[in-house]
Amino acid sequence: MAKTQGVKFQFDTPVQKINHQEGKVTGVFTQKEFHTADLVVSNMDVFSTYNRLLQNTKKPDRVLKQERSSSALIFYWGVNQSFSNLDLHNILFSDHYEEEFEYIFDKKQLHTDPTIYINISSKKNQEDAPIGKENWFVMINAPGNIGQDWEQIKKEARANIIKKINRILGIHLESLIETESVLDPITIETKTSSHQGSLYGASSNSKFSAFLRHPNFSSDIKNLYFCGGSVHPGGGIPLCMLSAKIVNDLIPSL
Repeated sequence: MAKTQGVKFQFDTPVQKINHQEGKVTGVFTQKEFHTADLVVSNMDVFSTYNRLLQNTKKPDRVLKQERSSSALIFYWGVNQSFSNLDLHNILFSDHYEEEFEYIFDKKQLHTDPTIYINISSKKNQEDAPIGKENWFVMINAPGNIGQDWEQIKKEARANIIKKINRILGIHLESLIETESVLDPITIETKTSSHQGSLYGASSNSKFSAFLRHPNFSSDIKNLYFCGGSVHPGGGIPLCMLSAKIVNDLIPSL
């Protein structure tokens, strides 16, 4: 859709610095070259934008020190069976729901009985998996990365997830898993630059949270804008899209 509107993409080209002079953005540096720009929109986590891409710039410490949201632990499984009793979206709730969140937010650990979300896109698009097989996206809520032993956490969580699914579905899931890849808070942070692997930027702990987030523009650098889940109005696909709409409305005609 973007390409039909004339957008040109440069993939595998990480930005290393947003350049600005005399209070106005001038472009971005990548590993290979400098790109002149009349304006820059950063969709990177605002924490990482300030700490990695912006130099000689006053940081909004109050915003950057806000508590981060929860993260996730995700297992991508290629399953050698089709299950008629599962749908596109499936949730297996914890029997200790409140306690599960105490573990995540207070203890910064995982409960032994996590709530499990299973998405199987091949239920909607059959070409996403071979005939008679399914692609499982299996996610549980997790705390952000603050230095926990994630290798041990992943090992224990995987065993608890499979045990719970086996009990509920009456299967032996381990023997059906043909392929596996894992995404944890560390790899989420590495792949997306989201600080601590948070899914929604800052935590939304009150009805005023949206207004405490970083605005969609820079007060110090002209023509520098921000969008995505770490800035106003918040995380989640609808609000991320709304942040882009806000930026579009803020940008003056050039």
